[in-house]
Amino acid sequence: MNARLILRQLPNHLIFRILHYSLISQQLRDELVVSAGSFRLKGGGNKVLEWQPFVLWLANLLLNYAGDILGNLLLGSLPLEPLCNTADVMLSSLICFVSTQKGTASFTVPLTWPTP
Repeated sequence: MNARLILRQLPNHLIFRILHYSLISQQLRDELVVSAGSFRLKGGGNKVLEWQPFVLWLANLLLNYAGDILGNLLLGSLPLEPLCNTADVMLSSLICFVSTQKGTASFTVPLTWPTP
């Protein structure tokens, strides 16, 4: 099967969710690399991004659903209602896990720096 047939079989909202989750995960990772670089210059360790995997996952999850949570707060419904969809949370967690693995994609930067 070629790529066009595979993409035509997937629903559009799934493709957009995958793109959204991967872009948010990449943005979080880039921000943490920049802040970890400045932390490393102050005397921090090389593995600043690897010491709190639960916190990284939670920050990624909150960034992915920040618009939905804020919209639900403004509309007066339950703020954590978007997290009830377990399929989306699992998809977001899978993309977060894949994007934080070292060397999985060519557009990501490695989590650790080489030691001199």
